[in-house]
Amino acid sequence: MKIRDLYEKVNSGHIISDIELQREIIYKTDKQILVIDSIVNGIPLPAFYFWKNNDDILEVLDGKQRIEAIKNFYQNLIQYDGKLYMETDHVLQQKIDETEIKDIICTGTEQQKREIFRRINTLGVPLSEYEVLNGLFSGEYLRGLSTYCEQDKNAKKILGKPARGAAKLTLLRLLGNRRNYSGRDGICQYVDVHQNDSFQQDQKDIKKYIDFIAYVFDAYGGQLPIYFKLALKYIKDVTIWKGHKKAINDRVAHYLKSDDVKLTNKSKEIEDIINAVVKGISVDPKRLFNSDDKKLLSDKLTNKDGKFRCELCEQYFFVDELQVDHIKPWSKGGRTELSNAQFLCRPCNNKKNNIDIDDDDVSE
Repeated sequence: MKIRDLYEKVNSGHIISDIELQREIIYKTDKQILVIDSIVNGIPLPAFYFWKNNDDILEVLDGKQRIEAIKNFYQNLIQYDGKLYMETDHVLQQKIDETEIKDIICTGTEQQKREIFRRINTLGVPLSEYEVLNGLFSGEYLRGLSTYCEQDKNAKKILGKPARGAAKLTLLRLLGNRRNYSGRDGICQYVDVHQNDSFQQDQKDIKKYIDFIAYVFDAYGGQLPIYFKLALKYIKDVTIWKGHKKAINDRVAHYLKSDDVKLTNKSKEIEDIINAVVKGISVDPKRLFNSDDKKLLSDKLTNKDGKFRCELCEQYFFVDELQVDHIKPWSKGGRTELSNAQFLCRPCNNKKNNIDIDDDDVSE
């Protein structure tokens, strides 16, 4: 069947895609455009499975999403290369129209129909993100990366089991933080450029950070990106951090189990906690001011027409627009008590909390 024939049969009702077995449309516009791009560039589409019913109507068992993309393009609802179908060059229109698809037409009992549908949608196992990446850019670089992930003791400890490339993809994402690329497209572009290069240089660079994490932290979980950024920042302090390993892990674990984790910037908070441990700073067990503290502070301060002053921008706000902040930072030993409390508006408090730790707290 040709693409144009497929569209016309759908339009005339000789092919029906909205049958009860089928799911709703899930392809977003970018994925629909990818279907058209595949047709234009001669990349075969997966086979379309149809069921011929007693009225000789073809019901779609597999291919609904692709058919929707084709229909939307013909009906000028989506653009390819910035153009609607009616604006597309006639030669390209003809190429699309004449492209053949592989169509498989099934017949039988209703039970057989449902069984075919079930097997089409359960026997196939989608490739993992790394498996796709490896299929596209298999070469010296990914072979070296795989060897490192599978053989290095600390890499195996930090990255976890290499099932279907999960560990390797995690390492590529960490490298992205180091090499200033991010997201799926960034990873693809980076691996594409380095496909036939040795992994040795990147391994030499990243290994010291992986080792840092393994030496300092006991558990990783969802905190691995945070720990990696800390390793980048404090790599020269690895011996000092190793000397405080137990206290660091105890304090971080306590924080991660507390309600404070929902109310604070996790990345900054973990960094502050560790710096307090390393510097031997005694911090207040009470981390945050509560609503009672806020009420006591507002009773203590003078208001102007029911509004209180933000101590940074000096603008006035209603009390529910303000947050109670430590004058002397909690991470530097500031107590969570009214004598060390001030009102800040939310923007000023967020700005203050996003400021990096003072230069004397950062390893050069």
